Amino acid sequence: MNTSSTLLEVESLCWKAGQRTILDQISFSVAQGQFVGLLGPNGSGKSSLLRCLYKYITPSSGSISFAGQALSELSNKQYAQQVAVVLQHTPQQFHLAVKDIVALGLVPHSSFSFSNRQSDLEKVQQAIEQVGLSGKENMDFELLSGGEKQRAMIARAIVQSPKLLIMDEPTSHLDVKYQIQIMELAKSLGITVIASFHDLNLAASICDKLLIIKDGKLTTQGVPSEVITEQNLSTVFDVCTQVSKHPQNSRPLVTYYYGYVADQENNRAGQDD
Repeated sequence: MNTSSTLLEVESLCWKAGQRTILDQISFSVAQGQFVGLLGPNGSGKSSLLRCLYKYITPSSGSISFAGQALSELSNKQYAQQVAVVLQHTPQQFHLAVKDIVALGLVPHSSFSFSNRQSDLEKVQQAIEQVGLSGKENMDFELLSGGEKQRAMIARAIVQSPKLLIMDEPTSHLDVKYQIQIMELAKSLGITVIASFHDLNLAASICDKLLIIKDGKLTTQGVPSEVITEQNLSTVFDVCTQVSKHPQNSRPLVTYYYGYVADQENNRAGQDD
């Protein structure tokens, strides 16, 4: 991992939807080559923050800089040449062959959608092989499984040759095997990645740095061992846990305690007495 310089810098970022503040004074940096995980409860602002980072929405105030240049100064095409995005939901009713979906990654670097240049065709084929979809190049994208679709979208990102890959909960609807596989694949690319997670253990094992957001505010950031603590998880997620070391990699391993429904019933009974 090369962390010799900062690739992305976020300073005092705020975003409002009408009168409601969704993101409030968020500041952090991402070094080149880092894999950064974004954690937080539902509705905390994770997707909104990522949408600011890939220029889908414009912050109300604050600044974002990419490779030392203000994001506002980069055109959408210039930014797309350097940043790829993989979202939670893959395209629907997209009746293109897998190879054509992957070839869409060439678009930001060209004035035409598809290329027949041998070098581009080879790049598409190499990306398909890299994500383990060899033999399915000509299959209709709609016929792939959920995990295969996400691998195809990562292949598209590989073809795009980005400096930064942004992933918004890309594994939330996948089986456990594919959740691990997709994130390990993203990690293996050796580029800078920012990804939001629901699975705390997966995030702790994969990421170099973690950010926790609650109610639109960045509450904690640091390496997994600093962020994944029993106190932080209790404060942010309102759960009781035990954090130990994973036997394989010594990363934080979260064990959850149960009985929340019983506790609620006991509290209600106590209030009725």
